[in-house]
Amino acid sequence: MKYTLKKAVQLIITLFLVSLITFAAFSVIPGDPARVMLGVNATQAQVALLRTELGLDHSLVYQYFHWLGGALTGNFGNSVSSGDPVSFLIGQRLPVTLALGLLALLITLVFSFPLGLVSAQHPGKTLDHIVSVISHAFASLPPFVLGLLLTFLLGFTFHLFVAGNYVPYQTNFFGFVGCLFVPALAIALPKIAMTVKFLRSSILVEKEKEYVRTAQSHGLTEKDVMVRHILPNALIPVLTMLAIITSDILGGSLIVEQTFNLPGLGRLLLQAISSRDFPLLEGIVLYLAALVVLVNFFMDIVYSRVDPRIRLQ
Repeated sequence: MKYTLKKAVQLIITLFLVSLITFAAFSVIPGDPARVMLGVNATQAQVALLRTELGLDHSLVYQYFHWLGGALTGNFGNSVSSGDPVSFLIGQRLPVTLALGLLALLITLVFSFPLGLVSAQHPGKTLDHIVSVISHAFASLPPFVLGLLLTFLLGFTFHLFVAGNYVPYQTNFFGFVGCLFVPALAIALPKIAMTVKFLRSSILVEKEKEYVRTAQSHGLTEKDVMVRHILPNALIPVLTMLAIITSDILGGSLIVEQTFNLPGLGRLLLQAISSRDFPLLEGIVLYLAALVVLVNFFMDIVYSRVDPRIRLQ
């Protein structure tokens, strides 16, 4: 409990600092949100009146704590370009981005661990070389390039899916998952390659340690040694890698969304950037930052369960 509370306090402090840096970064960028909302033909009096309504005539300290208080209750203000609440706009797009990220993470976990185990159990063999070559190939390509290749191969060549087709989850859930599978695969392939190589290396390092030879001398089978001794110790560095991969998958699928024409946070982010919609940008950036912090907090708790020595340290 002490370890968990310590990590929770660190999470709160980190989120506070992230919110402060996010607000400060957008506050120093040139551009008047009131002028953007009213257009270039608005008079100075109209701009001044709107600035008062938005609270922009107050000090930055007041604006920050007013914004932070709203953010704690889910109120990030209104979008400059559309006038809709930022939380409403993010809530509309968030299910697509989260579903895409979770599906990509599931694909990564399902394929990377069996391939990593097979590769580690046959080091230097033909199967290990095949897995290594394929991993190098996929790790060297960014997800959006893989997305284009998969679209050409699976969409235009074999006609297994319709490129650019999107089915809302409210209409057909299975159709929604189906249209996300190829984009999720494009995101997952480089992550699978990275996880396989990392898991293979970690297992091979643990195999050479003395406790493995001790376990084998006690008559344990190779499977028992792997499951009960090698894997728990090999998972610690792999979990660190998975924390980074999870944050990247859940927050870094924005460009892939554009490649496959998905109405997620990626399109919303680009719209906010092009229209200089600072309240909307602040909300999306704070979401992405909070996502990374929460994933790392969760992984810290998982570390403490896998290896109790971390709690003692």
